[in-house]
Amino acid sequence: MTVDLLPHFFFALKDGGRLRYAQFASTLHPCGTVLVVPGAREFIEKKYIECAKPLLEKGFRVVIYEPRGQGLSSRFLDGDMRQRGHIDTFQTHLDDLRAFCSAVVLPGLSKPLIVHGHSLGAHILLRWLAEDRPAKVSGAFLTAPMVALSGMAAHMAGFGLSWASVRLFGSETTYAPMQHDFGGEDLVFANNPLTQDEQRFNVMADYFREHPELATGGVTWGWMLAALSSMNVMQTWPYLSNINVPILTLTGDQDIITPLAEIAPFLNMIPHIYTRIVSGARHDLLNETEPLCAEAWARIDSFLDTIMRSASAPPANDVSAAPFRFAS
Repeated sequence: MTVDLLPHFFFALKDGGRLRYAQFASTLHPCGTVLVVPGAREFIEKKYIECAKPLLEKGFRVVIYEPRGQGLSSRFLDGDMRQRGHIDTFQTHLDDLRAFCSAVVLPGLSKPLIVHGHSLGAHILLRWLAEDRPAKVSGAFLTAPMVALSGMAAHMAGFGLSWASVRLFGSETTYAPMQHDFGGEDLVFANNPLTQDEQRFNVMADYFREHPELATGGVTWGWMLAALSSMNVMQTWPYLSNINVPILTLTGDQDIITPLAEIAPFLNMIPHIYTRIVSGARHDLLNETEPLCAEAWARIDSFLDTIMRSASAPPANDVSAAPFRFAS
């Protein structure tokens, strides 16, 4: 497998930061656009292999950007601390998404827009869908959405420790416990929490080795506080019930990073949500073994087909218009 960087561009943000992004057009007449927001540590090339390529084969235009703090987008820390996953507030992620969509994704959009996010990316998209209710988004499919990371007791303890570390001890840029630059156990396939496919597991390490500027390590106390604070914002019925588009969520029953038992109570607050469990899959379920990926994509294909039929249906004020119905 080659580990070359794909053709890409940079979107300049008003505060001087920049987002690395790429656009891929199907050889078919595009039937719609899918905006992909990666998970933590992820980058364009990884998402192309596991997500964009299958979507292109289905006839979609695909746009992927790397959230700030990872990939070749702007980092918040420099020098020896460059690898540290850090951010002061997730509001920055939300503002970046708004600016990128307005300038790059939405202009000239004539076909349905569908959004996809994994883990961190799904979290950012859910906040956007809840707060902005963007009219041009027809639906979303999410994998392992980061709406909760642990039980409530552990969540509150983590929030308290993060708050104390940042606000009282000024340790916002210090790695949180068990976090470090990429390496060590990150390279060990046995018992990893992400995937059971060794070749796919090695993709990230292969790219980081050949392109060390892509490498992203663990997260800081500041990132933890920002993430937990953002989850506190979204974990309410008035907030999540504001999302007005159909959403498919896929989660593996072996996911210990965003376990279904923890995220389900909050996902169930979203009105038009369809949660599907991929039995045997871990956290990175579009990067899993071939049979598990095939099952996940079968679910996604069914959802996309339903979205596209709904998008081509008569206007909502037409009494003959059929409501969205998910094909299970």
